Amino acid sequence: MPPTPDRRPGLLHWHSLLEAGGISLALALALMLPAAMRCAIHAPGDGGELGCHLRDTLGGGLALAILLWLMWLAAAATQPLLPREPSVRSAALALQILLLALLFALLNVGLHFIGGDGGARSAYTLQGLATFASCVCLGLEYRQRGRRGEADAERLRRSEQDQARQLDAARAALLQAQVEPHFLFNTLAHLRRLARTDARAAHVMMGELRRYLAAALPELRQAETPLARELELVAAFLALHQRRIGPERLTLRFEVAPGLDEVVVPSTCLLTLAENAVKHGIGPQVEGGEICVRAVHDPDEEGLLRMEVADTGTGMGTSSGSGTGLATLRARLAAAHGARARLSLHLNQPRGLVARVQLPCPG
Repeated sequence: MPPTPDRRPGLLHWHSLLEAGGISLALALALMLPAAMRCAIHAPGDGGELGCHLRDTLGGGLALAILLWLMWLAAAATQPLLPREPSVRSAALALQILLLALLFALLNVGLHFIGGDGGARSAYTLQGLATFASCVCLGLEYRQRGRRGEADAERLRRSEQDQARQLDAARAALLQAQVEPHFLFNTLAHLRRLARTDARAAHVMMGELRRYLAAALPELRQAETPLARELELVAAFLALHQRRIGPERLTLRFEVAPGLDEVVVPSTCLLTLAENAVKHGIGPQVEGGEICVRAVHDPDEEGLLRMEVADTGTGMGTSSGSGTGLATLRARLAAAHGARARLSLHLNQPRGLVARVQLPCPG
């Protein structure tokens, strides 16, 4: 994931320029205040001459404010050029402070010769320039370090999130890999038993299984699939078992609300529920029963999809809900959707079991 651009004001943003201008003006007035006081105390009594001295002093203060502001601009412009290695950055920072202090001290003296006095060349003013250069450079340095620290923390946070997502994806892939051999083993075991009793039926069922696997295996490698595709797999799976035990012992029914075909669901989720219904519900019951597959918007909780596989088999037994397939499906749902996705078992009426999956559904 590319890093998110830093949208905070930069060192040369207009907010920072105004802030630096205000600080420069305030500091210049503070530096000129002693000169203005001396002018007011020691100037002759003539008001016009006093006003002239004060104008010169204030003019020098304004020139100094501009000088300080330019110093801030120079420091901000050269600060990104400093080396990033800590071992040499401190020395480069000290050199930056020294050069800026010397440069603007010379400019201040030059302004004195060009524009007149006003206290501009006093040791007090030169000391203020050197102090301001140090404060500006150090302030910009610490601000930049703070921003780098925040950026590093944000990158670390995003990296941790990416790693967490990758871990969840790897965990889901591992759990999904456990589903495939589990399903194939049970299906082949059924086919093996059928081959001992009815070779012709086993041959027909083998062809159906081959066609089913040709369509199913690509989907089994996916973590998610459209609901319509999942329903096709479940229908093919149940058709195999209906052929195995006979249509008189297993009847099928599908109830799917319109508009849900493209909703993305965990692959093989309904297949796992259907397998559980056949193995623990219909299989042990001599007279067989019915399996109904439903998919609707959850009527009790808005924003959830409810998928159910209901059977009229033996109902809740000691082995219900304890199989590898259901345990794996629970773990996959938790990894993909957290607490909002649930797998639950309920008694069916008048008999049997309802295996229900609820997960977030957009729209």
